[in-house]
Amino acid sequence: MNYININNEKLNKLVKEKDILLLDVRSKDEYEEKNIQNSINIQLHDLLYNIDEIENYKNKPVVVYCRSGHRSITACNLLSIEGFTKLYNLEKGIIDYKL
Repeated sequence: MNYININNEKLNKLVKEKDILLLDVRSKDEYEEKNIQNSINIQLHDLLYNIDEIENYKNKPVVVYCRSGHRSITACNLLSIEGFTKLYNLEKGIIDYKL
C-alpha cells in the first residue's frame, strides 16, 4: 500500500501544515454540494489526463477524498504509479468528515 489511511482527526492536523493538497475525486455536482475548504476537484476518471495540474505536489502531502473512501483508494494507487510519494486517503470519505 503506497498511501496512509487517515481519519478526520489526522486530516485536521495535516491541514494545518502549509504546503498540502486536498484532492477531491468526486463529480463536479458532488463537489459543489459539499467539499473540504481549499480542496481542488479533479474527477477520478479525469485524474490521469489532468495530472499536470498537481505535478508540483509529487513530494508533498496529498490528501485524497471522495464520498465514502472507495474512489479515493483508486486515485491514491494511480497517483502512486505516477510518482507521488506522500499520499493520504480519507478513510471514510466526506460523508464522515467534520471540521
